[in-house]
Amino acid sequence: MPDRTGSGAVRPVRHARRMTRMSPRRIAIDLDPLRSSREFRTLFIARAISVLGIGFLMVALPIQVYQLTGSTARIAMVTVVAGAATFGGTLIGGALADRVDRRTVIVVARGAATLGFALLAVNAMLPSPQVWLILACGVIDGAAGGISATALVAAMPGLVPRDKMAAAGALMALTVDLGTMVGPALGGLLIAWAGVAANYWLAAVASLVTTVLIARLDAMPPHRAYAESSVRAMVSGFRFAFGHRIIGSTLLAGVVTMVLAGWSVLIPAYVGEVLHGGSAVAGLLFAAPAIGAVAGSLTSGWTGGLRRGGIVIFGAALVSAAGLAGAGMVGTTVCAFVGLFAYGVGRVVGDIAKFAVVQQNTPDEFRGRVSGVWTAQVTVAAAVGAVVAGVVSELVPAREVFLVYGALGGVLTLVLWGALGPLRQLGSEENVSAER
Repeated sequence: MPDRTGSGAVRPVRHARRMTRMSPRRIAIDLDPLRSSREFRTLFIARAISVLGIGFLMVALPIQVYQLTGSTARIAMVTVVAGAATFGGTLIGGALADRVDRRTVIVVARGAATLGFALLAVNAMLPSPQVWLILACGVIDGAAGGISATALVAAMPGLVPRDKMAAAGALMALTVDLGTMVGPALGGLLIAWAGVAANYWLAAVASLVTTVLIARLDAMPPHRAYAESSVRAMVSGFRFAFGHRIIGSTLLAGVVTMVLAGWSVLIPAYVGEVLHGGSAVAGLLFAAPAIGAVAGSLTSGWTGGLRRGGIVIFGAALVSAAGLAGAGMVGTTVCAFVGLFAYGVGRVVGDIAKFAVVQQNTPDEFRGRVSGVWTAQVTVAAAVGAVVAGVVSELVPAREVFLVYGALGGVLTLVLWGALGPLRQLGSEENVSAER
């Protein structure tokens, strides 16, 4: 159509069309870190393979323990022990990542995990598998996983430009969500076909491949190694993280994520007493947050241009809380699925924004220890959330439990919004000074 208003009116129209054409690229996940950095690409592939292998392990361990003992309490014991080892591993890994080459830390830790997975497979093939050996391997694998995950997070900022930190976080979140969604499903099928030993062997092979891939990378030493003892280094890491106005506020904002992380505890009773469904419905709802998280990661391209990271963090927390509340609003399977899907989207967007804010504000000499604090918080989130969800389930009827649980998260988000001024006022990506 010809321009009838003069050249000045044409430019805005063309600009609008250009923005419209660009908008899908802005929404889609940003793949630039994979294209521009060979090291990050290798790290991404290694992480994806490792998480997929751990997904096979996630379903094999509880099934084997139940087969051997018939006790849910024994499953809980193995889970708690492995979780405690992972928590300790994150703190140790953070201290090591600020002292020695981060590539070496990851390779040694993944090598130890590979041996642990292989030992689980050998134990499963014995005529009488030993529960104590499963417990010991859980400690080895948990500690190794915590150490390697923390060192990996600390190494990432040195592989991508600072303005691509959110994109890198989204890509890494995608590997975790896809792995935890696909791995257990395939693992269940594999157990039905070949038994738990096959799952353990696959986890060992995946960990071995990860180790080889990481070993091929260049050395990743910290820019400046500290001279403190390990214990003092951990203490100074906590002191720096929570003493920093932005990082400390971001970690405190993560309390909402921790409180809401116990959603899975509520599903069995809700499915049975409210939805009157079976295992198929329960499985669908268990998968809903992971599906939402994958969708959130795949549409996270807009996070690369964050100018108000604090608002995104609080907004994502409100979406998560509203999703859980909405899951129990009507009492139908569709409503529950949509609500849990929305929770997954909000969780992953919040995680991406928090990762970017923390890493952009952390100097390299504290990178490992701050990453340790961050990873430790993620590790204990499920346990804290499970306790809160359990208390809520004891106080309110099953029909209202998701509504009350989500509302609790919403109220906590608003309280932290008012209390955490530095994060709320974080104005732009340029506001990244490491002030205390």
